[in-house]
Parts: sequence; structure tokens; C-alpha cells
Amino acid sequence: MKELVENAGILALLNSIQRSVFKFIHERTLREFNIHPGQIPILFVLKKHQGLSQKEIAKRIGVEQGTVAIMLRRMEKNGLIRRIQDESDKRVTRVYLTEKSENLLKNLSAVLKEAEELLLSSLSDKEKQELEGLLKKIQEDLKQKVGEYCSKEA
Repeated sequence: MKELVENAGILALLNSIQRSVFKFIHERTLREFNIHPGQIPILFVLKKHQGLSQKEIAKRIGVEQGTVAIMLRRMEKNGLIRRIQDESDKRVTRVYLTEKSENLLKNLSAVLKEAEELLLSSLSDKEKQELEGLLKKIQEDLKQKVGEYCSKEA
């Protein structure tokens, strides 16, 4: 992997960094909270927007509806969400956090903060600000060029 990163440029570097951070988060969340890191974005989206449909969740986190359906089933089984049929449209099911997941979010925030600190520990405050500015610039450019797949809203 190291040779691939050295020869493939920025995209490979970003991929390598993402994998390392994901591995850290995966090990911590699975071990401490028994949840998969892929479920974390759903929890944070629902924290901001309770009562979204499965389709709305999929759009906000940028994954396929079928993937969200599988994650929601697991999350419901583990008591992290509850689903309630929409009163005005019986075809739609709304998704809500449970008390268990609301408590869990506080702990998850700490793990994500720790991962970010680990990721940025070798940078000065100025470098962190510069990096954030550059990443936001890239994100906005991609959002315009690629559309909803690069949405930063969660």
C-alpha cells in the first residue's frame, strides 16, 4: 500500500488517510458501542432532522436506498431507531432516534473528535485552517461538478 500511495498522488493519499481514520473509528465504535461506523452518519442526520424517510436519509448521506434499508433494520433491531408510519402518506415510514441512540451520540461525538485530533496532531493551527479551507474549496467545486454525491449536508 505504501508504494501505491507514493506513486499515485493526491487521490491515493486521501484514500490512505480515509482508510486509516475509518479503521480507527471502526475499531472504537464496534468495540465500545457495538455499532458499525456506516451507521454513524445516519445517527447524526437524524439528530438534526428527526422523522426523515429512508429515501431522504439515503440522499443526505449519499448512499443507495437499499444500503440504508439494511442499516436501518440493524439499527432498529439494536434499539437505535424507531420507525413510524407517516400519518398523511401511509406508504412512507418516518425514522426517529431512540433515547438509547441520543445518549450514544454524545459518546460518538467524543470518538470522532479523538479521530480528528489524531488525524491533525502533526499540523499547526495555521496549517489546520489552511487544510480546512482547501478541503472546503475542493468540496464546493466537486459539489457543483458532481452534484448530490458530494453533498456536505448531514
